[in-house]
Amino acid sequence: MKKLIALVAAMILSVTCIARADGGSKTNEVTLLGKIGCSSCTYGVSTQCGVSLKTADGKIYTLTKPTKELMDARHNDATLKVTGVVSEKDGKLFVDASKAELQK
Repeated sequence: MKKLIALVAAMILSVTCIARADGGSKTNEVTLLGKIGCSSCTYGVSTQCGVSLKTADGKIYTLTKPTKELMDARHNDATLKVTGVVSEKDGKLFVDASKAELQK
């Protein structure tokens, strides 16, 4: 019985450690607010159409996985709020969004 209790306690501790490790990955997330536009047509940061946003400081971020709603809205004059992890590749900024919403 003591071995069973010790085994269960060890399993609970392991699950808790794994859950905390997964939760720590969101610490690199940032929230960006800017004008939505087409990656190619509006901002010229890509040869293919996509969704980008330009922040108040002039930086342009391209969403790695835009939704259909954002693809449809990219030519509208709207503000986009994105929360996600930012990365840089070949001098261009990308955001892997965990949350993206058009501001009204």
